[in-house]
Amino acid sequence: MSEIQFFGNVDKNAKGEIASELPAWFHDVQLEILIESMRRKERQLERGEVPPEHAFMVKNEIENEKKKITEIQMSKPTLKGGQKDMVYKEYTSLAGQISDTMPTVREDRRGFVNPREELKRLKTRHINISDKMANACGVKPVRGKITGDQAAKCYRMMGKVLGENTTIEKLRREGRSESYRNMEDLTEKILKKVAG
Repeated sequence: MSEIQFFGNVDKNAKGEIASELPAWFHDVQLEILIESMRRKERQLERGEVPPEHAFMVKNEIENEKKKITEIQMSKPTLKGGQKDMVYKEYTSLAGQISDTMPTVREDRRGFVNPREELKRLKTRHINISDKMANACGVKPVRGKITGDQAAKCYRMMGKVLGENTTIEKLRREGRSESYRNMEDLTEKILKKVAG
């Protein structure tokens, strides 16, 4: 099985290092804008709307945009059989781990989310991922673990290539988690006492 890479040459700088947070193929809207820009310039040339002294420059811009569009489209990985299964397995694993560490919707609405805990969740390495998949996502795990931010990035890329959810907020649970129950119960008792 060949190695999966989510980032292509179009996403790398002159040193060969990944220069963007997410691969270019991930951004559908920007790609559509680039395609429309190229088509608009082609139409302007066909209609003679470009002054002759600028025609050469516009033709070069069209060629450069065509090249970039092709590079972006070619950089999107096409998963085959076992690769798709492997990516889906990691995708569902990340979804569960991310969901388990996020405060619930109820906790968030009631203001029970501890900012320090949120920062810790996003910046400390506590999410498991395979080295192969981390490499494909352009993140470096330490002892097989990545941060919450890195996990979100990987989850979004995998979801996009699989045609699945890419929105992290959809992973947030509705109910009450154990960590905030005591605090919530205490707050309710205090409010009843003050109101009573």
